[in-house]
Amino acid sequence: MRRTVNALEEIFAAICNRSYPYEWDENHISFQLMQALRQLFSNRVIHFNGWSKIVDWQSFKNRGKQETSYGDIALIVNVQFTSGETLKGVVCLEAKRDFNSGNFESVEMAQLERLHANLPYAQTLLFTHKRQELQQKFPDETTWKSHIWVSPVNTAKQLFQQVHPSNNWKILRTAFPFTMFLTSRVFWGLDLDFREDVLKDIETGIHKIIDPAYLGIVNVYYEGQRPIEVSLADIWQEI
Repeated sequence: MRRTVNALEEIFAAICNRSYPYEWDENHISFQLMQALRQLFSNRVIHFNGWSKIVDWQSFKNRGKQETSYGDIALIVNVQFTSGETLKGVVCLEAKRDFNSGNFESVEMAQLERLHANLPYAQTLLFTHKRQELQQKFPDETTWKSHIWVSPVNTAKQLFQQVHPSNNWKILRTAFPFTMFLTSRVFWGLDLDFREDVLKDIETGIHKIIDPAYLGIVNVYYEGQRPIEVSLADIWQEI
């Protein structure tokens, strides 16, 4: 697991350092991120003490026109257990990059309100051009260094309402490292949206609820099991 965590942080640093300043926009960063995650988690075996899990990641780009901006990245996550149970749900990530000021100047409250109304379990995905070192949450007394963070949209919405745009970097106070979000939350079936209509909306490309630019199919399973196949509409092009 430690090797995987270190690899993720190295990838995030490389993407952000390579993109800033001339290609520092959400679409470019998200594209690079989804390609890198697909490469890293190509049937990757994650070892624990005496046992292991396999993570397989496929990445896709929406080749259609996005009419709304309900989430830049969606993940369809399948988590299998040795006893036969399966968790299948969706993660929605709304990407926001910081500007030279360190603030997330492209944040619009109306957009967050729409996003929360449609996808109450969504997360803001925060890209910072400088690596941030932030205190972890109780009872963890350590700090974490990263360029990519997440904060729940419902939390972000409440905080952004109370701070001036020139100080909205403060959202990082409620942020969680994206590395930890993936490895300690998503890969275990936590923080998923289990609504069937959201899942079908993504798979079929109808996009009445969510219109992501990128899609990840994430399978987490054990040796002897097989990844769950997901049937996608032609609008999704593998990257």
